[in-house]
Amino acid sequence: MTTTTIHVPLVAEEVDLGNPLRNTTHAQPGGFEHQSGKIDHLDARWFVVSPYPEPEHMLDLQSIDTPNRLLALALTTLAPATKEYATTTYQDAINWRDVMTRLKSLVREQGYTWTSQEFYVVDFRSKLMEDIDSELLFKLDKFSHVEATQSGGLLKYWYGTPDGNRRNLATCVWRNKNDAIKGGTGPWHQQARAIIPRMYEHIDVRGVRLIIEDDVASWTFAPY
Repeated sequence: MTTTTIHVPLVAEEVDLGNPLRNTTHAQPGGFEHQSGKIDHLDARWFVVSPYPEPEHMLDLQSIDTPNRLLALALTTLAPATKEYATTTYQDAINWRDVMTRLKSLVREQGYTWTSQEFYVVDFRSKLMEDIDSELLFKLDKFSHVEATQSGGLLKYWYGTPDGNRRNLATCVWRNKNDAIKGGTGPWHQQARAIIPRMYEHIDVRGVRLIIEDDVASWTFAPY
């Protein structure tokens, strides 16, 4: 008999358990191709920030202030930093140095004075069961993302591809924790939470503070 263990730290339980399917086998190798999020000018409005390019999934850049807009643009460079991203530490799993280099460049291009800013990040680890209903996972993930987008404040959503042991990493970057909580309260998120025991051997969802210091000189991750 297979024992199903579900571990969800309290800090993230109220947040974005949200899209547990962010680890579905529909992910393309290495996650989605972030080229679709590139833009030719900084005054664009609608922006692809997830694996889903349809209009209802796009971020309205005019709905957020300058620091959040610049970070959202910089996050187009987000990608795995190692093939072991499903099991390595969060800060080592993602190419944050490239993201911050891009952010610093955008700040300079805009002539913007960047002061210390805090953002809310969800670090979602999972191990899928064997023989899951991947079509259902994909459907719930996609519709849950629409809910999160409509709620506001979601700057980035990325998921990888499960490794040989069905383990994966997914992550999302929010304007703040309140946005994350609000974004995970809709009916599609409720359905996604309900199927967790049928789809996962293990999940571990953690809320993380991302603090980017003055002039993007440094950045740190800390438990929320």
